[in-house]
Amino acid sequence: MTLASSTYLVGAMAAVAAACGAWAAGAIGMKAFDAWRSRMVAEADVSFTETLSQMPAARFINLSLAASALAAGLAFAACGNLGVNWSWPLAFGGGVAAFFGAVMTARWLLRFLQKMRLEKFNDQLEESLLGMSNALRAGFSIVQAIEMVVKQRRQPISVEFSLMLQQTRLGMSFDDALKNMCNRVKSEDFELVSGAIRTARMTGGDLTGVFDRLAAMIRERRRIQRRIQTLTAQGRLQGRVLALLPMFLLLVLYWMKPEMVRDFFAQPVGIALFIFVLILETCGFLVIRKIVNIDI
Repeated sequence: MTLASSTYLVGAMAAVAAACGAWAAGAIGMKAFDAWRSRMVAEADVSFTETLSQMPAARFINLSLAASALAAGLAFAACGNLGVNWSWPLAFGGGVAAFFGAVMTARWLLRFLQKMRLEKFNDQLEESLLGMSNALRAGFSIVQAIEMVVKQRRQPISVEFSLMLQQTRLGMSFDDALKNMCNRVKSEDFELVSGAIRTARMTGGDLTGVFDRLAAMIRERRRIQRRIQTLTAQGRLQGRVLALLPMFLLLVLYWMKPEMVRDFFAQPVGIALFIFVLILETCGFLVIRKIVNIDI
């Protein structure tokens, strides 16, 4: 066998090995991506169930992935042009960071919708307790008092009580339906209400007085929470400003002197310093948020 033939044979074997490795890596990557997407769809499905959204979870995941891919492409092109010449490491780093940032933003949006729905539920709970207390004084049963809340059609509390009543009509016990509602809503105020209802049903206590006291307690607790939110508003604003100010200054410098910013990112030391600053900014933002978030 000649030297040229040996070279061609080694090259062919290397190409076959590279192709097999690429196929195996692609198969493993696709399997991992499918597992991650299935987990994300399951989590989004639960989140949409809690927020009573009509969008299918799979569609939301597909839209979020498409938006993440678009953000990654834009970041890839923008970061690659930051230096004097095209920088592949900076372009890939910016694209990956933008992709995961967009995915985390989609998850944050779900959590934000859940939080807003929970806030609205807690605001409506006080008035519902007072209405149920008045209904019990008029001689209604606890189920009829809950039906009055459902008939008011105030979302989301009417929807949650309606689901609870539907479970009782399908054969589930009242206490189990109440526990399911607690697990579904995840409201600390309603957990107190649920425990009080179950205790009063077992001991034969006066639910009207219990509802009045719980409504007063929830009203005072909400007042304290709003007061704390007002007092800590400046701290939360400072955390956001301190987190966004370096990025804003970087954009201003790039607009004023783009050559200086490109020279900075063209050096490995500049990229390392930029990553270090991002880590410090993230840590500072998390510390400030931990300080201003006060649980009652």
